[in-house]
Amino acid sequence: MSTPPRRSVSAAAREARSGEHALGRAVGDVRLGVRQRIDAVRAVADARWGRPREESQPIYLIAPAGHPNHGDEQLLAGWLRYLRHRRPGTPVVVDCHTPGQAAVLHHSEHPDVLFTDTLWRLAGEHGVPADASAAARVDAATAAVEFCRRAVTDLGTRPELASGIDLLRSASDIHLIGGGYINDQWPHHLGVVAGAGEAGRLGGARVVATGQGFAPCADAAGLADALRDYQLVTVRDSASRDLLAASAVPVHLVGDDGWLALAAGAGIGEDDHPVYSRDHDAARELVVCAQSDLVDPEVLAAALARILAAWKVPGDRLTVVESIPGGDRVVWDLVCARADAADTAAAEGSSEGAGLAAGGGKDQESDDDDNNTVDPVGRALAELDLSRARFVPFKDLWDTGLPARSGQAWLTSRFHPHLFAAARGASGLVLGSGSHYYDIKHGSLVAAGSSWGTVDAAAVASGSEVPPFPAGGGFTEPAVDALVSAAEALADDLYPRT
Repeated sequence: MSTPPRRSVSAAAREARSGEHALGRAVGDVRLGVRQRIDAVRAVADARWGRPREESQPIYLIAPAGHPNHGDEQLLAGWLRYLRHRRPGTPVVVDCHTPGQAAVLHHSEHPDVLFTDTLWRLAGEHGVPADASAAARVDAATAAVEFCRRAVTDLGTRPELASGIDLLRSASDIHLIGGGYINDQWPHHLGVVAGAGEAGRLGGARVVATGQGFAPCADAAGLADALRDYQLVTVRDSASRDLLAASAVPVHLVGDDGWLALAAGAGIGEDDHPVYSRDHDAARELVVCAQSDLVDPEVLAAALARILAAWKVPGDRLTVVESIPGGDRVVWDLVCARADAADTAAAEGSSEGAGLAAGGGKDQESDDDDNNTVDPVGRALAELDLSRARFVPFKDLWDTGLPARSGQAWLTSRFHPHLFAAARGASGLVLGSGSHYYDIKHGSLVAAGSSWGTVDAAAVASGSEVPPFPAGGGFTEPAVDALVSAAEALADDLYPRT
């Protein structure tokens, strides 16, 4: 058998090697093209944020986000979701007091969002203690307004914030989103308002505020001055509208920005809604959310204890949610401690009674006197076995949603749990803290159609009659539809499609 010529083998090998080289060059070209495209995207991003260009002017949102507080976070999430769909490709800046935590909570809501704290740092230089007098609060607000306007105008005032101020002045729209953070409770926040308006005046941006709660406010003229450069201001309550009625500020009563957050998803009643939970065990018969900030927590705990004892809802049918992490556990812990103390006292009393009976101890009259020293509310709470209640910490509340549904009842001192739970048809009772600030907030929801009642927590704590278990529902479906539609219409007017 003959052997093939060597040159034929060599030719085949050369052809194979040539093919491999060609494939390698093709793969290399593809990789180079991918790298070039990635570099181009990075260059655009670098140019956008390093030196903002006209075609990539950001929408600049201002919010009290990152503390965190479940209600405030939901308002920001609602606007970020809306802008993601309404203005795809437009970058968004969020100026908030706690940008690091806000970025953790909200980064997935928008593909091109940057978090900063420029205006909040400027205004924070004029904060006042919680016990400051009314005159000191007015002075702080005035100083914050003047300083923030000067700092936004003159970059040398706070040169360490010059890049952030430059970014603010480059925005196409500056938008103070909703909440109750511009009022006498935090007077220096008026500097945030004024600084935003000044930046819009200098850079030619449209400046708006939506869903605001300005009351209580002792200086309506000062509020109007801070808003002098705003093209539109919408408020959520009539008291806030009335504060500005005599001014030149273009103010309109529309409602809370929470209604825009509810516009997401297939519908408020659907399981996939981003605000609400799909955990049916968490959505128990009664849900409690009681705060410890801006109230007397011991008074609120005493009222909550008497109400729970009267309603006799056992722990396995009860959920407690935490809107502000840590803070919204304080009152619940006080209630549980009262139940535990009564249970311990009863157990010790039983042990003593057994010993006395064996030794022929106290007579019946003495036993009755001892029973009178036992806390009856605490004993009633102990019988409910509160250890079986479902506690939902803020992290789980944020990750899984609010456990609200039609057919359940809520007992809360907070505003946004009232709005979101009542919007889903839940019945409820507001724990009134005696705060004018909260009276206005909850009153705005009742005026908008909520069927929830209010009870004076201090009066209940002092022994007044406990209201019956709520069963009147929340908002009607037509009312919710109208409120959500109004919020969407406002958003569409502010941000027309481009």
